[in-house]
Amino acid sequence: MTTNTATVDNDYLKGFTLVLLSAIGYGLQPLFTHVAYSDGASPVGLLVLRFLAASSMMFVWLKLRGFEMPPLKHNLQYLLVGIGYSGAALGYYSASHSTSVSLAVILMFSFPAFVVLFSIGVLKEKATPLKLVSVALAIGGVIVAVGLDIQGDSTGVLWALFAAFAYGSAILYGTHKASPLYPAQSACMVLIGCFLGAVAVSSVQPTHWPQTDAGWLSVVGLALFATIFPIATFIAGAPKIGASNASTISTMEPVVAVAIALLLIGEPLNTATMIGGGMVILAVVLLSRSK
Repeated sequence: MTTNTATVDNDYLKGFTLVLLSAIGYGLQPLFTHVAYSDGASPVGLLVLRFLAASSMMFVWLKLRGFEMPPLKHNLQYLLVGIGYSGAALGYYSASHSTSVSLAVILMFSFPAFVVLFSIGVLKEKATPLKLVSVALAIGGVIVAVGLDIQGDSTGVLWALFAAFAYGSAILYGTHKASPLYPAQSACMVLIGCFLGAVAVSSVQPTHWPQTDAGWLSVVGLALFATIFPIATFIAGAPKIGASNASTISTMEPVVAVAIALLLIGEPLNTATMIGGGMVILAVVLLSRSK
């Protein structure tokens, strides 16, 4: 009995560590994007390169490991999820390019409020007090963060809210329509869908590439350490601790992103952004603890 308990505790610790590393990896995005933007890259150009590199690396890895390809319907479902994620990434990257990273990441992480409202209003899920309080906290946090002191322009705020909408839509579709089988292959198809979405946007928006080695290295870092690495660690760690715990730990992503914006990029953090961000993160934690 003691051995079994020790094994369970060890598995949980391993899963906790992997999901935490995943959140930290995703939170590194502002560091790499800041370097790429400073080197002349545009948000759309950066996304095209990021998802091209990440999807190529993951596809080669799957081939080398001998993973079987899922059915066509499964692949198409996750391509659609990826296109939705590419919209979220476009909104987030465009927002962080024109307004503060802190505000952009806080607004994007309000997406659970949209998911819950849609689930209650359209999918007829039960409106529990916890869900309603969480939604109120998330919306209130956005109002506080945006309404009291906007760093940047209103376009950046709208891009960030669009990112939250697109991210929530992709999650809703992935949760209710896409098959949960083949997690690694599904992640690869999501990245390919992200790339296709970014390429489509690049045909109608200005696309600029990095100009020096530093910019191109930041693209490699973005694809490897802030895309492939967090995907792999999350896929490996989440089943060991459960979806609810994994979602809670994942709220470290905006914390890491804001810390990078403050300590490495040199952004100021005003009181409104701090209070609003705390409200949004609390809302996400509460929602992740509900079934």
